[in-house]
Order: sequence, then structure tokens, then C-alpha cells
Amino acid sequence: MTLYQNFIGIDIGKFSFVTNVHGQKSTNTFDNTMQGLKAFILKHKQDLSDSLTVLETTGGYESLALKTLITKGYAVHRANTRKVKNFIRSFGNDFKTDALDAKALALYGKERSDA
Repeated sequence: MTLYQNFIGIDIGKFSFVTNVHGQKSTNTFDNTMQGLKAFILKHKQDLSDSLTVLETTGGYESLALKTLITKGYAVHRANTRKVKNFIRSFGNDFKTDALDAKALALYGKERSDA
């Protein structure tokens, strides 16, 4: 049984993060600051209430997003980086961009949410 209607992937870097809602081609980039998180939440306000948001560990750069989303009551999963990388490799994709990683994280959330 699926608890979530949407799956949002977030690829986080030191200065910015890229997001994707599973099933959408477009991605969005925000500053990895409280202002950037507020803009993300505002843009995805309707999606977030019934979404699982997936991000991976990035040496602490994910902490602000993780804490902020949890505090606001949104479902967030901090995925194991090694598992996500193996998941992405399983598609045979040798290319790596922030946008592709955000899409892969959204897909990872969708495929793993019932597991």
C-alpha cells in the first residue's frame, strides 16, 4: 500500500540543491540556505503534504534541508549514498548531473517506499 502520492528527489550540494517531482521532466534549483528552502517549500506546498522527499547524505550539506522539512512535518528520507549510487548505476547511465541525480532520487523513493 502506497502512503505517498508524490516523490520528490533532492540532490544537495554545498551551495545549492536541485529538486524533481517524480514523473515531471523539469527540475528546479534553489540556494542551499534557509531562503532557498523557503522558496522550495512555497513552490511545492501542494506536493509536500502527501510526498516522500528523498535526499542523500552529502557530508552534512543536507542537514538544513532535512531538519527544516522534518520540523515542518513533511516525510523525509535520508538515503544511503552507496545504495542510491548502485540504484542509479543499475540503469546503465554513466552520466552524472545534479538534475539526473534529483530525478533518480525521486524514482528511488517511489520504488523503495513500499519495501
